[in-house]
Amino acid sequence: MGKEVRTRFAPSPTGWLHLGNARTAIFNYLFARHHGGDLILRIEDTDRERSKREYEEAIIEDLKWLGIEWDEGPDIGGEHAPYRQSERFDIYKKYVDELLEKGYAYRCFCTPEELEAEREKAKKEGRPYRYSGKCRNLTPEQVEEYIKQGKPYVVRFRVPDGREIVFNDLIKGEVKFNVNDFGDFVIVRSDGSPVYNFVVVVDDALMEITHVIRGEDHLSNTPKQILIYEALGFPIPKFAHLPIILGEDRSKLSKRHGAVSVRQYRFDGYLPEALLNFLSLLGWYPKDGKEILSKEELIERFDISDIHNAPAVFNKEKLYWMNGVYIREVLDLDDLTRRVLDYLKQYREYLDKKDQKVAEIILSKPYEFVRDVVSKVRDSFFTLKEFPKRAKPFFVEEFELTPDAEKHIQKVTPEVAKQIVSLYLEKVKSMETFGGEDFKKVAKEVAKELKLKPGMVFKTLRVALTGETQGVSLDLLVDAIGKEAVERRLERFLSLLK
Repeated sequence: MGKEVRTRFAPSPTGWLHLGNARTAIFNYLFARHHGGDLILRIEDTDRERSKREYEEAIIEDLKWLGIEWDEGPDIGGEHAPYRQSERFDIYKKYVDELLEKGYAYRCFCTPEELEAEREKAKKEGRPYRYSGKCRNLTPEQVEEYIKQGKPYVVRFRVPDGREIVFNDLIKGEVKFNVNDFGDFVIVRSDGSPVYNFVVVVDDALMEITHVIRGEDHLSNTPKQILIYEALGFPIPKFAHLPIILGEDRSKLSKRHGAVSVRQYRFDGYLPEALLNFLSLLGWYPKDGKEILSKEELIERFDISDIHNAPAVFNKEKLYWMNGVYIREVLDLDDLTRRVLDYLKQYREYLDKKDQKVAEIILSKPYEFVRDVVSKVRDSFFTLKEFPKRAKPFFVEEFELTPDAEKHIQKVTPEVAKQIVSLYLEKVKSMETFGGEDFKKVAKEVAKELKLKPGMVFKTLRVALTGETQGVSLDLLVDAIGKEAVERRLERFLSLLK
């Protein structure tokens, strides 16, 4: 196909970038790049009340964060500018006038009350509503007179009776629609603003879009758009309608299933590569079955014919797992450390208050120390947001005992706990160096001398060093914080027992 492939992603800036729309953008991007083609970003902002520039900026930012690049768009320009529909009204007017002149469209002066009466009649007769065509055959003189009287009107497309629209969808196969199911439809509202089904055709044609890849909720719009393509003499692109995304309860993905925007997953500490990888596998799967794929591998493997027609299920646990794989195995240590620090700088307000305090301490530490901690705990956290909680023992010395830690001390008795920690501290102080390899050895010596079970000694030392009964391997902790910090923590614990 080569450079003959041009796809587009055309979001409405009425909210954050939804996961379903992000997947649509990803599939357009992968398809275009796989065939060496272009991706165009177009902003569909004709909804004047709900469209906001801040959402447009956020959508662009989130797309870039995911690693999606486009060749033309509102931020970079291009030979088919402008790329905001709100800036293309003069273009649309030209083609509306052409349709009116050629008789493919007409002005409809029916009032809202008249249209409502038609709907009620259809309802009573038990048939689907379609416009009666009352204004279809107004004479030019009648139209002129109504305009002179100042009567408001819409512009409707004149749909040919009895026509069957047939097209081959790249995902769904052959699709048929009978135009009698929808009748003459509005292409310009009474306030003069053009309707989606009209402007999208003009934009896609003038921007030379060859493949329209979008959600299947647009499937019913396609026959109307094909009629407009034909009326204006535009080449008709190939269509591919993506299956919807469902929550794990098999209902349409919505807020009740949790986060549904790309931005929220950024706030929650997910990596863009992992989210891109995961969303790419919603409805499509590579022939070789490999799941962890770089952007370059996704581009190489992507084949639109492999997209399933059945709905895709959004599995949060799998995304969480996949993000963990990227943290543990894909990113190199310096890259991961940088991501952790960048996340804590930008998004620590999304942490709970305790973790915010830990984040501040982490950010105050030397890079090499943070890097060392990341290397020791990277197997224990799945999102960047979890890092402060998992790494807390390495950074916080002034801690309180958790309820479980308090229970453990009462179980072994404060007196025995004091014996364990005092003897351990004495041995540590007598050593010139003390690291992770020494930790277990000294703990076993203490257990033997005090005739206690090793498990009781290890757990008590964990409480003394971290304030918790479970967590990071203590030999890793000791190795990172060093001998002096170990002594300080043990002395502080003994002071708490007094």
